[in-house]
Amino acid sequence: MASDGVSTLLKEFREAAGLFRELIDEKMAPRVITHNDADGLTAGAVLHRALNRERLPVHTRSLKQLEATTIEDIAKEKPELVIFVDLGSGQLEEIREQLLGKSKVFVLDHHQPTDVVHEDLVHVNPHNCGIDGAREVSGSGMGYLFTRELNQKNQDLAGLAIVGAIGDIQDADGELKGMNREILRDATEAEVIKVEKDLRLYGRQTRPLYKSLVYTTEPFIPGLSGRESACVQFLSDLDITLKKDGNFTMLADLDQEERRRLTEALILKMIENRVHPKFAESIVGEVYTLLKEEKRTPLRDAKEYATLLNGSGRTEHYGIGLAIALGERSNLYAQSLDMLKEHKSYLSECYTWIRENHKRIKDGEVLYYFHVKDEIDENVIGTVASMVLNSRSLNPIKPIIAFSYTREGDVKVSSRGTKELIEKGLNLGKAMHIASKKIGGEGGGHDIAAGAKIGKGLEEEFIECVKEEIRGQIPP
Repeated sequence: MASDGVSTLLKEFREAAGLFRELIDEKMAPRVITHNDADGLTAGAVLHRALNRERLPVHTRSLKQLEATTIEDIAKEKPELVIFVDLGSGQLEEIREQLLGKSKVFVLDHHQPTDVVHEDLVHVNPHNCGIDGAREVSGSGMGYLFTRELNQKNQDLAGLAIVGAIGDIQDADGELKGMNREILRDATEAEVIKVEKDLRLYGRQTRPLYKSLVYTTEPFIPGLSGRESACVQFLSDLDITLKKDGNFTMLADLDQEERRRLTEALILKMIENRVHPKFAESIVGEVYTLLKEEKRTPLRDAKEYATLLNGSGRTEHYGIGLAIALGERSNLYAQSLDMLKEHKSYLSECYTWIRENHKRIKDGEVLYYFHVKDEIDENVIGTVASMVLNSRSLNPIKPIIAFSYTREGDVKVSSRGTKELIEKGLNLGKAMHIASKKIGGEGGGHDIAAGAKIGKGLEEEFIECVKEEIRGQIPP
């Protein structure tokens, strides 16, 4: 991350905040539009809470996807001021057509942008400053850095931005990087987060150790993630008992020798399954404890908090996820725990589906692809694509594309790549955008993870368009 790029981005935030303050004087009622995943929900919550501090009558809404029809519907409401966060950079042309000239629009996004300039548009995006939005700053981070410029009191919202970054898997190397480090410094300085080095297992504060192994998918542990009996046997082989003093053994219960054996065995397990040693070693890294949350609850750990929010997205209870991020800790929180349980159970079913349907994955020369039809919920198809790719069961490593039917009768597309492929020139965000546009769809995202929506029956044509783009990106 170049220091001049950071300076430029921070300057853009200062200028954006300055323009926003001018609008506050005019008593505009802002609309905040955000994505429905963990990063988007925390981004929306950060802005909502910050604007409430300014005594503004803010209305926040989360979406599964920002489509042209959605932007048209927003325009019909004739809002004076709209803030898009964690989405919008890939839909600037539609925003210009429907909103600009009638509404003031702020876009605070970290996905790959299109190029639109308008007097009513304030667009802040890290890619325009040479900063990688897929790894160095999340959507919630963009929202936080904007609100920090509005009011220094908003530093206490940095913890939410870290939850969003973890939900966006920006700690894939075992720690947060780039602008995320600056946000993390703010969070620790505000005493809302504590950073430690530990095994990066899901549920480290709340789950039995064998369940933590089952549910850990980032990083994915081939042969263990999603396989309960295999995890039980794995711990038994290491002489780590399932229970201590009548209670299930948790990660925190391990002594130094047990923790050493577990760490070495996990890294070896991953390397044996063709995971690069560098990525295998990322099983040990930074873990983030939210100090203001109650101990031994899912909200205490950033990874569990993010998974809970993603669970609300999968079950399409976006309002509950947003309420949790806004501070709700009573009835809706209890509902969210039920959704989290359902979400993790459903992901376990997805692991089983992958094992039983592996032959349905097709080799398309420069990519792999498969279609789940209506057998897997469209809201987790991206997670399923990541599971397949990270399992390293496909060789050689190539990008993967997954299709699923939507409830509206369209086809949702999710694509995933690896860092090795990105270093060779892969950019799935551009490939999804260009290929979907050719067949009348919509798409975009990051270089390593992107998506699209296309019409039914156009899947093979779409694959051919994507293959053409990828051939142009990665030399033979």
